[in-house]
Amino acid sequence: MPTTRSKRIARLVVGPGDLVMLADAHEQAELTRYRRLAFSFLTFNRATSRLMASLGIHCEMRVAELRRASQQLGLPQPAASNTRQGGAATHPYFISTQGMAIDALTRAVTDAEYSQRFYEHLRKISATPALQPILLAIIHQKQAEHTVLQEYANSRNDLAYRAASAG
Repeated sequence: MPTTRSKRIARLVVGPGDLVMLADAHEQAELTRYRRLAFSFLTFNRATSRLMASLGIHCEMRVAELRRASQQLGLPQPAASNTRQGGAATHPYFISTQGMAIDALTRAVTDAEYSQRFYEHLRKISATPALQPILLAIIHQKQAEHTVLQEYANSRNDLAYRAASAG
C-alpha cells in the first residue's frame, strides 16, 4: 500500500580527501594521455603535437592546484604518481597516416568529454564546500578543452575530406 511519506533518495557523498585523490589520479592519467598523444603526433603533425603538449601542461597546472587545495584543507597529499605505465597497449606509437590521426583525434575528443563529465560528477558528490570553486573551475577548463579538441578535430577532418576529394 502506498504511503504519503516522501521517498528519500540516497546520495553518495565523498569526503574531501577521497575526492582530491580521485581528481588527482584522474588528472595524472589525463597528463599521461596528452603526453603520449603529443609524442605520437610529433612525426606526423607538429601543430597537433604542440596542442596535445599544451593540454598536458594544463593538466600539470590542475594537479598543482588540487595539491594546493589539499594542503590548504589540511588533507594528506596525494601520492606522487608515476605517469609511466607498462604494457604493450600503453606504449607510445607514431601516427603515420591521416586515418590514424583522425582516429586519435576522435578518441581525444571522446576522452575529453568523459573527463568533463567525471568532474561534473565529482562536484555533485562533493561534501566539501571549499572544493566547489576549484571543481567548477576545472569543469569550465574541461569544457574549453573539449571544445578546442572538437573544433580542431573537425578542421582536420574537413582538410582530409577536401584533400581526398581534390585528388
